[in-house]
Amino acid sequence: MKKIILSVAILCLLFLSLSGYAQQLPPNFDQMRQSPMMQQTMKTAAKAGIRSFWDGRGANLMAFGLVNDPDIRTAWDVSDEQYQEIQGIPMRLGAEVQNHPEFQKIMEEVQALDGGPGALFGQNVDEKTQQKLQAIQGRMMTLSMDIMTDAIGNVITPEQQEKMNVTLLANMAEMPIASSSMYETLDLTDAQKEQMADIKKELEPEFEENLDSFADSSILLANMMFDELEKQGDDVFAGMQAGQGDPQAMHEKIKAMQEKMQAVQKKLMEDPEFKRISEKIHSTGVQFTEQFNTKMFDVLTDEQWKRLQDLIDNPPEYAKIFAEKLKEQRGESEQAGAWQPGPNSWRPGDAIPEQYRQERNTRERSPRE
Repeated sequence: MKKIILSVAILCLLFLSLSGYAQQLPPNFDQMRQSPMMQQTMKTAAKAGIRSFWDGRGANLMAFGLVNDPDIRTAWDVSDEQYQEIQGIPMRLGAEVQNHPEFQKIMEEVQALDGGPGALFGQNVDEKTQQKLQAIQGRMMTLSMDIMTDAIGNVITPEQQEKMNVTLLANMAEMPIASSSMYETLDLTDAQKEQMADIKKELEPEFEENLDSFADSSILLANMMFDELEKQGDDVFAGMQAGQGDPQAMHEKIKAMQEKMQAVQKKLMEDPEFKRISEKIHSTGVQFTEQFNTKMFDVLTDEQWKRLQDLIDNPPEYAKIFAEKLKEQRGESEQAGAWQPGPNSWRPGDAIPEQYRQERNTRERSPRE
């Protein structure tokens, strides 16, 4: 779980979720951000974004934010028509989410909790109400995530989806969390897919523990970034109510805010506390990703294992472009790398632990029973 805080796609999910509370939003947006309700909403959005990778939907969510970069569009062969269609997804998504029967049911539950304008975003929301809101937010984020990833998947061709999976596999050490779906580009058998599903189920409790820790740390970082933006005169949530009914304006706002947040993130990496929390997220993610992927490696046949090594050691050009863009977003250079690995650790950029690679390449084996 790398130094990814709130991507453009996660910001979109956050804003879409808040759009359901149009009548409940307080006029003071700084007060709203500090409220227990808003903090919980931000945490839910962060968890939803990372879980999308774990559940195999991360490529589509990632594509939503990255196709704004012309180099990425060229690398993945995204046409101008596709780009325009993907950009227009928020315009269609807002209405689709709000007209969905499940969303209507959710809003009925919210209205039953409502204590007046701005009450849900106040500072004195009792614990029982917060727990109910947390469950409601989870359902709303899941609904928005499903509709959003399906909409993106309907625009992307199978060939582009394959390129995205290869990109993720070649850069697995740079991803926030690995996903068994990435390995499907290696032509897995049904038996192998079942084995990987069992591994995922086995590691689910540990994933949830790491996910909760990641989300808590991410919110700390996000609040530091929002504070810095407000110092610069940029109120993240200003104009939220004015943007209701104008999804295109909301999309432009999200896009502009993403660019500002990336600049602020780069600046705050000089702050010792921000840097400490970022490195904590990074090291935790590295450890879990190594555990997950080494179990996945054991499922691969010798031929698949060789293909994986070649893909990682000699990635296609479009995968290299993606890696460089990630480094740019994090404000890193080739020489950067604040995190210091221990002996035999999986270092940043190492997709395969060297100790595992050596051991695997010295033994003759067949697929795991």
